[in-house]
Amino acid sequence: MTILTSCNSTTDDKTNLENSTWKFCDGKGHIGDVLVFSKEHLYVKNDSIYFQNDKSLIGIIDTIKFHYGERRLHVKDLSGNVARYCEE
Repeated sequence: MTILTSCNSTTDDKTNLENSTWKFCDGKGHIGDVLVFSKEHLYVKNDSIYFQNDKSLIGIIDTIKFHYGERRLHVKDLSGNVARYCEE
């Protein structure tokens, strides 16, 4: 049972962006140098990223992957270009 619980929490941690900070790494879909998911800055609804203050859509989550134990966030801008963000 313990092993299954650990696997489930890893999956939840992988996709949970709440209270996380991401730095732009590379790609053409640059929507900001730093993305901060918090009650004051950005939030996610389904796969869409919005500003907290005016509820404006700024991008769409393409994928979240692990790379050598660290999460990588791939975000598609409103033009369809994808950028990679590294978790801080």
